[in-house]
Amino acid sequence: MDDADLLQVLFAFGATGANLADVNCDALVDDADLLIVLFNFGSGC
Repeated sequence: MDDADLLQVLFAFGATGANLADVNCDALVDDADLLIVLFNFGSGC
């Protein structure tokens, strides 16, 4: 997880449906996805 992943979530925030920024696969890019990215920021794949 790096700055590109964080930006992807921020730019897609509020989007619904299939989206690469939806890291928890609940069909919504929201605060849960943002927290996952922030908690894993700097870690590998």
